[in-house]
Amino acid sequence: MKKNIKFWWFAFACLTLTLIVILSLAVVFWQQLPAEDQITIIRLARQYVGYIFIAAVFVLAGLGFGLDWIFRLYIRPIGKLAEETRLITSVNPAHRIRLEGGRHVIQLATAINESADRYEALHNQVENKIQVARAEADEEKNILAAIMAELPEGVLICNTDGQILLYNKRAKLFLSDESNDKNLSKTASQTGRFIGLGRSVFALIDKHLIVHALDEIADKLKREEADIASYFVAVGRKNRFLRIESVPILDYRKQFTGFILIINDITKQLEADNQLDLLLRSFGRGARSSLASIRAAIEAIIEYPKMDSQQLQQLKEIIHQESINIGEILDITTSDYARRFRTRWPLTPMLAGDMLAAVTKKAREKLGIHLQVENSLREIWIKVDSYSIASALLFLQCRLKENTGSREFQCRLFSENRFIHLDFIWQGRPVKMETLRTWEEQIITVGDEVLPSTLKEVIAHHEAEFWSHSYADGRRAYLRLLFPAVEMPEIGRIRNLTILPQSRPEFFDFDLFSQPGQKPELDQRLLSDLTYTVFDTETTGLNPKGGDEIISIGAVRIVNNRLLHEECFDRLVDPQRSIPFESTQIHGIQQEMLIGQPTLDIVLPLFHQFAQGTILIAHNAAFDMRMLQLKEEDTGVKFLNPVLDTLLLSAVVHPGQKNHNLEGIVERLGISIVGRHTALGDAITTAEIFLTLIPLLAEQGIYTLRQARAASRKTYYSRLKY
Repeated sequence: MKKNIKFWWFAFACLTLTLIVILSLAVVFWQQLPAEDQITIIRLARQYVGYIFIAAVFVLAGLGFGLDWIFRLYIRPIGKLAEETRLITSVNPAHRIRLEGGRHVIQLATAINESADRYEALHNQVENKIQVARAEADEEKNILAAIMAELPEGVLICNTDGQILLYNKRAKLFLSDESNDKNLSKTASQTGRFIGLGRSVFALIDKHLIVHALDEIADKLKREEADIASYFVAVGRKNRFLRIESVPILDYRKQFTGFILIINDITKQLEADNQLDLLLRSFGRGARSSLASIRAAIEAIIEYPKMDSQQLQQLKEIIHQESINIGEILDITTSDYARRFRTRWPLTPMLAGDMLAAVTKKAREKLGIHLQVENSLREIWIKVDSYSIASALLFLQCRLKENTGSREFQCRLFSENRFIHLDFIWQGRPVKMETLRTWEEQIITVGDEVLPSTLKEVIAHHEAEFWSHSYADGRRAYLRLLFPAVEMPEIGRIRNLTILPQSRPEFFDFDLFSQPGQKPELDQRLLSDLTYTVFDTETTGLNPKGGDEIISIGAVRIVNNRLLHEECFDRLVDPQRSIPFESTQIHGIQQEMLIGQPTLDIVLPLFHQFAQGTILIAHNAAFDMRMLQLKEEDTGVKFLNPVLDTLLLSAVVHPGQKNHNLEGIVERLGISIVGRHTALGDAITTAEIFLTLIPLLAEQGIYTLRQARAASRKTYYSRLKY
């Protein structure tokens, strides 16, 4: 647009100058003519004034059409050629210039397209080599990502300013209040905490706790202690108690560059420890009085050795009765402890073959028993506590050896009727039921290892049953354990997927070690260094002042010039009004989909927290920001974030293009659209556009936030108001 205006001003100036020169020459020529000739010319001019006027009009029109023809065929196409050539070399090698304009311009465009074909081929070759090198590097990163994802502990890595550089899903589970729950309460929206790259860890964990831990680590480093970790307990989501180990990150000069937080949920452990403490206190109170009575009776016997037989007998009865009381208290306490201990056993899926391989090895080494396991066991899964069930199986092997005299057993495992059958087979008679009931009540002991539970308790904890029977031939018998069947766990399939380069979790951002934190001088920061929240809204219509309402908000974050798909915001909103059919045709959100969804006064504070400390980006941001501003009074939420608009930035980069809607931009830049006309889908597309525009803006000397805002303000589209 600016180039067009310049051309026409230039054409007007040239025409004006030409007219001035012609008039000047005419005046000079007129003054040199004799008086008779001047009179003759004046008479002719008066006589043919109409023809002269028409001729002048035709001359001016011819000049105008000629200039417009030159402009359309040569001037405007040259400007577009420059823009689209930069587009090919900078962003989209597959883009080709449309053949428009004069013959020479078309020849130039054809030559550029031919060069673009060769450039694209070379670019693809280089890109393929880069992809191979990147795949090799990503494989190592993915191994770390898979390990991080499967760790039972939460892990956070932060720089010295407390910005989060890495986190795993367990840390998100422990600390973040993020939820896509439909039933969001107003309290939840006000207290929600978001975990994400570039966010401050102090919003998740009390800053005083972390600072104290870091001070303690610094003191240990000065004293050169071996254990430099620091430990503290914090409260996580849903008031869970978290034990956090803080470990420093040091560079090669042993300078402090960041810290790692390793998080464990100890809520159940604290509850179990409290119950155990109460149990021990109860045991102490109960046993103390009995022991005092026994001690008093024994001291009386020692002090009065010649007391009469009746008194001596009474003291003996006291000692006997109190001994019985202590025994009963001990039995009750032991049983209660075993029951509480049992609740701390986690049952996890594992291959039966792996479990029995460990049992076979220990049976041979500790008991001298040879267990022959069938190969068909390898693909059967069983859900067990591996230590307790292995101990129980070894205990049974030991008892079978004593009862049958055999040292060799076959082991057969099969699945039938939703149950898993585990048989130990030997030559001889089955074990009597009375004997099995006796074994059930015994504490599990295998060599020098003692499990503080009975066989019955372990079997019951696994919801299993066992019995002994003989085969039809009468020469062989078996001991059968029956376990509930389990399906192959999903975690195995997840592990196979997490190491693929395409599915690497978006948890890595080590470059933030050297990044400055959020400072007031945002305008001076490079666009590639800032943190952004790219968002979009879906509404009941396009008239904010006319009562149209927000029905969906979607957002995604950009940190360190990377789009983080894992860190997104996606909420439906009950507008408390009907949705016009025309609007539903565009975004696909129907009235029934919003029934039971939270209202905007609940969702908007949560989105405000999600976007806190970032630059807001939207496409045609004037509309979305107007929708948010109109709700400031109702919700008490005010967005003071700096704002960038991809519509305006596209007009800055490609002023010669007429189409700056999302479809036109993504076609021009070679970006694929996913989920168009959904809030989150449009937000992701807008984020991809913005990341592609950053290098194009840099080519025009626009590097910082201030420069981007200033350039946007000069475009025609910045005049749009809502």
